[in-house]
Amino acid sequence: MKRTYYPNYFSIEDIFVTQEKIPCTAEQKLSKLGFLDPSSSDSIDLQAGQNVELPLWYILQVQTDKSRNQFYKVHIPDIYKSTYGEICRADATAIDLGKLNKYFYEFGRYVAAFDRNGFVGKMIYETCRSRMKYLKDLCNNINSETRNDHKLDYIELQLFEVGSKTNRNLYEWLQKNTINIKTSEMVINHRKRRRALMEAENAVSASQRSQS
Repeated sequence: MKRTYYPNYFSIEDIFVTQEKIPCTAEQKLSKLGFLDPSSSDSIDLQAGQNVELPLWYILQVQTDKSRNQFYKVHIPDIYKSTYGEICRADATAIDLGKLNKYFYEFGRYVAAFDRNGFVGKMIYETCRSRMKYLKDLCNNINSETRNDHKLDYIELQLFEVGSKTNRNLYEWLQKNTINIKTSEMVINHRKRRRALMEAENAVSASQRSQS
């Protein structure tokens, strides 16, 4: 299957992303779902107003439409709130996205669907745009390695590996360490025929001069 950043059913990366927990509040009493809150063992039911953290894939399954969930109120995770948004605006390269969330952009893309104010979508867009120059500089450093201090999330790490490999190949090509440009056989044969024709013409001219 062709690799893509767009989530699909068979994408391992997308499965990992949708395993992430997201904070929610029960909108109504949910019978026999008390086990969803490990901290509460008193009731077999999930009570209205009870706070739980649920995997994203589960929330997506019970979502009745794009803007409303009749069972749970979904809260925006802390890493996508204004506190981190201010840090991103000040210096996005200072944030270790890998520690915040390995799939910061992909998870944020899902979370943005629950944000009526549009803050999350704008935040991940501005963060990505601000970090592109930093990522480009890393790729241009052919001696750079994928170390933890690069502070990259999963997508950035993939781009870094591809970009670094491309720059190394270009550098080696320019230094002629790995690739030698060879003349094609068609050009070689054309030159041979041209040389043979010129030699034949010279021989004829020489013969004519000797006869005269």
